[in-house]
Amino acid sequence: MAEFSTRTTMTIGAFSRLSRLSLKALRLYDALGLLSPVQTDEHSGYRYYDPAQLARARQISLLRQLDVPLQGIAELLDAPSAERPARFRALWEGLEMAHRQRRALAEYLMTQVFPEQRSSSMTQPSTSPTFTAQQRFVPEQRVATLTRRVFVGELQAFFEDSARVPQLLRAQGAEPAGPMFALYHGEVNQDSDGPVEICFPYRGEAQAEGDVQLRSEPAHHEAYITLTKSEFEFPQILGAYDAAHAAATQLGECGQLSPREIYTADWPAAGPDDPVGDVAWPFVPRP
Repeated sequence: MAEFSTRTTMTIGAFSRLSRLSLKALRLYDALGLLSPVQTDEHSGYRYYDPAQLARARQISLLRQLDVPLQGIAELLDAPSAERPARFRALWEGLEMAHRQRRALAEYLMTQVFPEQRSSSMTQPSTSPTFTAQQRFVPEQRVATLTRRVFVGELQAFFEDSARVPQLLRAQGAEPAGPMFALYHGEVNQDSDGPVEICFPYRGEAQAEGDVQLRSEPAHHEAYITLTKSEFEFPQILGAYDAAHAAATQLGECGQLSPREIYTADWPAAGPDDPVGDVAWPFVPRP
């Protein structure tokens, strides 16, 4: 069928040329409900667009150049017009934060992983901290735990869900016996899902319930680094893990127990320069 345009509709090919969006992109946006044709011929399957949709197509194109996810674009453009400026500002702040994290991660790779390939144009951030490890002995403790396989984007929701564990302990008459801590039994990123085990030390009598389990965390030595709230952010925290692991390796043998983060302060109330917890790496001392 030959392409044609009328005063009210145009074919997908004509719309593609005017919007500068590929046919593949238009079909994807249609499937996602982001930019659907005003009419689809039920027999031929041909898609027809309204010229008024060119404005939305342009907005989508510009937002994609900013790396805004398609879901975010849909939520932004489908919001009431009065809400869009605030929504866009929130989106942009998130993108800027992600860019800063990528930049810091690249700096970490250049200085710690590929130092001989470091480009002179990539200067070390002046805020990069130098971590000094300490060591301590941690006695055996009883803990209530919640374990889950989570990717990095699901980690915050997992921590929020774990707040029900101390509530369960208190309801059973048990009392907190130390700060909560999280064991990372495997890498947590976009491709690896841990698992992660969040632990709450307690004293008194308690019972396992549902996905909340009870166990004993064995006594151990650990090398640890105390961090501020800003230093807990990714990728700054990678340097702390490296330093804790290096110290633990010098002091003994690692591998029997998983590395962990211990949270010793009220996170929401803490400022960026306030100490909020430790990164720790257990080890078995050398004879």
